[in-house]
Amino acid sequence: LTDPKLLNGTTVNAMERTKLKITVIAEQLGLSWTELARELQFSVDDINRIRVENPNSLLDQSSALLNLWVSREGKKAKMENLHGALKNIDRADIVKSLEAQAPQVLPEAAEEGACRLADCDSALLSPSVVNGKNRLQLALIF
Repeated sequence: LTDPKLLNGTTVNAMERTKLKITVIAEQLGLSWTELARELQFSVDDINRIRVENPNSLLDQSSALLNLWVSREGKKAKMENLHGALKNIDRADIVKSLEAQAPQVLPEAAEEGACRLADCDSALLSPSVVNGKNRLQLALIF
């Protein structure tokens, strides 16, 4: 995770780093995903629907929550907001983990600016991407 050349020797750009961060958050949330959902102002109905649609895996539930949040927030979906919500539910450990794993920002990525989560593909995390076979595999659509 610390190597900026994770994907076939290509440089990890801002969008790819954002997707990787979302993947790491989903992997580490566990049972806390419902707390995060409440902190992000999701209704009980939304939480129950995520449970029903993803009954077999906490990872799938976490991924669904994060995807739904990105869809709902649109251009207002920013990593800083997600970090704040994680800290509010006493999951600063996830934020620290992300900071420890973050690759160096490369000059070309810095010029592009920070990637808003809404600029990334709406299906950030599909079960095939986060099923544990390859935790770093990303659903990249170019």
